[in-house]
Amino acid sequence: MRVYKKSLVGFLVLLFICVFGLFLVRIIPMYIVKESPILQGTYTCDKLPFTSMVFDLNNDYTFYYYNFDEIDKGTYSKGTDNEHFINSSKFQNTKILNNGKKLTFTIIMDGETYLFKQIDRLPIINFETDD
Repeated sequence: MRVYKKSLVGFLVLLFICVFGLFLVRIIPMYIVKESPILQGTYTCDKLPFTSMVFDLNNDYTFYYYNFDEIDKGTYSKGTDNEHFINSSKFQNTKILNNGKKLTFTIIMDGETYLFKQIDRLPIINFETDD
């Protein structure tokens, strides 16, 4: 009977270690591996009230820039950590610094730094104009 109890206790300890190990394998990587956010969605800027930038991750990293009378389309790519680069006719390999926690990014255009804030997680592309 004593051998049976020792075997049962040993089996339960081994089972506990396995379950705890599986738990750690799922939880620890979330704290160790720092995922860098990828730009996605629609962003606007307070300094430029009629300007928006749209990043469509699901459409081959397509990027759209809308200004009052200007529309530009290109692509974007992930750099290191919080950097992204946009390429289009207006932006040639222009660096964007993304702050994923605050859902913002900064960009330098025409020598000035602008802060864009995410207004929607979805890429909202509006080709309508007021005529």
